[in-house]
Parts: sequence; C-alpha cells; structure tokens
Amino acid sequence: MNPFTIDNSDFQFLLDAVGETVIIDNVPKKCIVNNAKIGDYEEKYIYTLDSIQRGNVIVHNEKNYLIVSDVTEGQYKKALMRYCNYIIEIEGQEVCEIVSYNDFGEPIYECHTTESISVPAIIDKYTFKIDDFAPIRVADNQIIVTVQDNETSKNKFTVNVTFDVMGQTWKVIDVDLTRNGLLILTCEKS
Repeated sequence: MNPFTIDNSDFQFLLDAVGETVIIDNVPKKCIVNNAKIGDYEEKYIYTLDSIQRGNVIVHNEKNYLIVSDVTEGQYKKALMRYCNYIIEIEGQEVCEIVSYNDFGEPIYECHTTESISVPAIIDKYTFKIDDFAPIRVADNQIIVTVQDNETSKNKFTVNVTFDVMGQTWKVIDVDLTRNGLLILTCEKS
C-alpha cells in the first residue's frame, strides 16, 4: 500500500451517480457541473476525471461555456467556466490559389470559399477578470472579446480584422495571449 497514491474510485462513484454528459471541444465527457458564487457572470465549476484545460469550450444544457481558470488537479480536475454570451459568425472567405500557368505564362487560379464558422465568445465592456478585484472599464467605443485560443481563432482574429456582433462592426486593435488557452481581444467600433 502506498499512502501517496490517489484513489479515484470515490469520485468515479460520484460521477456515475450524479454526473452528466457534457460536450468538451466536440467530445462527450462525463462530469459534474455546479454553480459558482452569484455574481455578474453566469459561472459554473466543472469536475471531471478527463483531461480539461483553460480555453476548452463546454456545451452544457445547450449553452456554450469557456473554461477561464487554471485547472486544479488532484483526485479529480476542477475548473471555472463562464457562459459565452455571444456567438460570432465568421463568413466564409474566397481563397484563390495558382494551379498552373497558361501558354503566355499568366497564372491560372482556382478559387473556393472557405467554410463559415461560429465562434462562442465572452464579450464584456470591462477588462477580462476572474478574481474579485474591481474591473477596469475600457473606452466607451471598445469591448473585450474572449474566445478559445486555437488555430482557427488565431487565423480569424488578428489585428485590424473586423467582424459583426451585437448589431455593430468591430475592429480588433489588440490580441492578448497572456492567458494560455484564451485569445483576449480588445476591439473598437469600426
């Protein structure tokens, strides 16, 4: 017997008894979800034996959530997730590639339209905060947009890119990568 080994059987029993299936980055997983403290945001804690990390998109009760905290590990993994209050629709873009050249040496292009995507996002008028410190407001014509940090988001949300949300067009003026797993964008009305 090793007193330093972790026995997951108690948590597994709890998971089997009261756990529910959620979608974590498009993969169904068993976990326990409960409400966090009452505050300005709809936040919940997620407990699971499966691998999770900051930036995972969780679908729970047909709502999108984004894990915004570090993941604590022990007998189980625990993290704080926040409700994504908007979905940003990114239209497909026309992409053209040179496929060959004609007899005069001019390029022949083949064009196709990329697929449109929907990106769950947390949009706020305050700087992104998780702790209990007072929020810092951004300028009246700006918003803070937090999305999952993945290749698609990095390619779609770069400085000077515009997108429509909340009935207005917004331009990305800063991309903050200081929180692993999250892309935190400062945007202003375009």
